[in-house]
Amino acid sequence: MDIVILWTIGMWVVQLLIEWIVYRAQGRQMTWIQSILPCLTLLGGAGVIVMSIDMESWNAIGYALLGAAIGTSGLLTLVTVAITALVLRRRGKDI
Repeated sequence: MDIVILWTIGMWVVQLLIEWIVYRAQGRQMTWIQSILPCLTLLGGAGVIVMSIDMESWNAIGYALLGAAIGTSGLLTLVTVAITALVLRRRGKDI
């Protein structure tokens, strides 16, 4: 179970790095583009879980855990982006 937690944290860090690169590339402005990556990741995790339901072997449990980790990292990234947008809006930065 520790590997699932480490995998989730690792994917979250990679997504935050991508979000930061996009933020810097857009001239330090938050746009709607930053919300797309976490939503796609969340949907991808749900898709992996749905596909694992159709499997009839022990591998389905592993795929379901992978889907849960992907979905959790997407949700964490989405929450982080929302908090960042809120903080930048309160500080008077462009969003």
